[in-house]
Amino acid sequence: MNNKLKQLYESTDYYSGKKINNQDEMIQRGLEKHIDLSYDDIREILKKHNKYSHGITPKIVSEFMKKVITNKSDVLIPWNIYGELLGEVSINTDSSVLISNNDKWATITGMMLKDNKYQSIIGDPLIELEKMKEFKFDLICSFPPMGIKAETTVNNKKIRAELAHLLILKASYKLRESGRMFFVVNHNFFNRKLRNSILPILEDKGIFLDAAFYLPPGTHVNTNIGTYLIVLSKKEYGDLFISELKNENLEQVISGWNNRKDSKVLTNGKLVDHKSFSSYGKLEKELEIERFVKKANLIEVPITDIALQINSVKKEIGQFKEHANSVYLPNIGRSDAVNDQSEMKNKTHNYFQIVLKDSINSIYLAKWFNTEVGLILRDSLTSGAYVGKINKSTLESANLYLPEKSIQQEILDIQSKVDELRNELFSIESKAWNYPNSHEHLNKRLEKLNREDGVTEWIETLPFPLASILYKYYAKTDVFSKKEFLLHFFEAFAQFQVVLMMSAYAKNGEIIDKEYIYEIDADRLANATFGTWVHIGEKLAKKLRKLMDKYPDQCLRLFQQKRKSFIEIISSKEVYKILDRTRSYRNDWKGHGGVESEGDVKNRLMLLERELNALRKVIGDIYEGYQLIQPGNGHFSSGFYNCNCRLVKGTRNTFVEKSIEVSNGLDIENLYLLEEDGYDPLKLLPFIKLMPSPKTQVNACYYYNRLDRNGIRMVSYYFDQDAEVTIHDSVLETLINDLK
Repeated sequence: MNNKLKQLYESTDYYSGKKINNQDEMIQRGLEKHIDLSYDDIREILKKHNKYSHGITPKIVSEFMKKVITNKSDVLIPWNIYGELLGEVSINTDSSVLISNNDKWATITGMMLKDNKYQSIIGDPLIELEKMKEFKFDLICSFPPMGIKAETTVNNKKIRAELAHLLILKASYKLRESGRMFFVVNHNFFNRKLRNSILPILEDKGIFLDAAFYLPPGTHVNTNIGTYLIVLSKKEYGDLFISELKNENLEQVISGWNNRKDSKVLTNGKLVDHKSFSSYGKLEKELEIERFVKKANLIEVPITDIALQINSVKKEIGQFKEHANSVYLPNIGRSDAVNDQSEMKNKTHNYFQIVLKDSINSIYLAKWFNTEVGLILRDSLTSGAYVGKINKSTLESANLYLPEKSIQQEILDIQSKVDELRNELFSIESKAWNYPNSHEHLNKRLEKLNREDGVTEWIETLPFPLASILYKYYAKTDVFSKKEFLLHFFEAFAQFQVVLMMSAYAKNGEIIDKEYIYEIDADRLANATFGTWVHIGEKLAKKLRKLMDKYPDQCLRLFQQKRKSFIEIISSKEVYKILDRTRSYRNDWKGHGGVESEGDVKNRLMLLERELNALRKVIGDIYEGYQLIQPGNGHFSSGFYNCNCRLVKGTRNTFVEKSIEVSNGLDIENLYLLEEDGYDPLKLLPFIKLMPSPKTQVNACYYYNRLDRNGIRMVSYYFDQDAEVTIHDSVLETLINDLK
């Protein structure tokens, strides 16, 4: 908290418990006491009081408009709060009119704008706009409240719609021929099917959408909904420019918009059909599906080409009529689609029954709906601001993306073989426990399953900081070394998990409500143990699960990626049950003391290997779609950073080099996690370092161990030639100290 805010709270008796519930009154009192509040201070006040900011313009919008409004303009702000659109944007103006809905907003505006010359009008903006018969403006901009219904008269016809939409309509009559309108709206603005949708009315009177800049959840103070900064003018374009506003990409977005040029990434700008656009999230998912289709060579298949019927049931009926070759698809959430009613986990009315033609197998289609591309498609079909749900008409018009029929059959054959193997393993397991004397025969049956090749292939999919330790475990033959390397692996895995989550919060945590943030104990982190990493990880994972459940899009943006499955797995309860058990084993074995017998070691190794198998089952091939990268030299070209990177993956420390194109510059001192085909890698905090060993100068991976008076102690869990080193890293030291 800065000194101005401390002074404000002291002057308004905030600390004595006599809190002022009306933040407008608090702001006004502070200004009257000559506290030089800025608009950023006001945002902090609103944020601290956990109050929806009744329309104060997001900072990113002010920064954006400051860059694009360069000409001298006559300005109309039909819904003024504190004058921030005029004050922060510093518009060069001859004449400005600000309409405030109440006296207090007008008073605060006057105190904030000081010497700015403008005309202030107090009253209902819809009425006041009607009175302004002769006025015309170059620039009309506002951030009106969203979701509030109002009524007005246009051309002798009463219209009831959202207040924000009516303000846009009324204000559009005041726009000069070459003028532009900037308004912040929600996704309902683009819905042409809504009764009294404003868009067709605007188009009929010659006002057209030019661009829609997405403001992701967390942009607005104390709200978790995504909105849009829209631009309207009297010039009709054949398309609509869509992008996302972020501090890092303003220049690229403005350039793309001015030139009406497609970028490689949606965040920097895409041109789309203005009549088909409904939301940024839906467009994101459609582009992600396109990527999958291209990569896997899938074929677009209208669902009507393969479905005989799509049925739903009312809550009171309770069951579908049985039809052979049917799929049961959830209309809410991401639970599995199934091909048998008895396997449904939700209430029957929360499913559609898709009765299929003989040309497609229900087993195949049910499993396809549960794949990554199937889940993205399901997400893209949902609608609803808070609880997404697929409606029947949307499903009936959907396109699926499937491989050729011959490949579908091959996949079903593979599934059949997997089922056979699963049955074989179940049989071996059952006989081992019921007929222990058959162990030699059962071992031979197991060897035929070629388990070893599968383990090594899986290890190679992991990031090098993890794979290097597991390979040591796999390569060793003596049970003591194998046990120790597995213990090291689980501790490293716990730390790796925490680093991923902390890095996401460090980069993008300011957009997250405090309810979803875990405050880390800096003292525990300064002397971290296996237990410390498990404890911190458990708490962070719990917060992430809660965030993913309530605001999935915000959670994805936290990690700068598009796939929910990665976050769901690293934050899963199952992972932390496994880590907690291994931590408990380690503590028990250390506390037991004494020399380990060979029998003890074998038993302990067996327990750890069981946990490794459990972990593998949970995380699977999660890192197949990701690269851990170490940047090298790079340069900017055409708005992107081209960098020669090392792919820090698998067991070998001679890494493959690859040229990678990303949205922003990369720091060669850090590791980054990059989603496949992504452009926004997540910068990892320097708790894990890939660096030359001080003794041997061989590249090795080191994990943060503790902070003491000599510096930062780092350990390598696999590189025994120089396993412990002490370094000085001001970034890491500052990071830990800032948590205190």
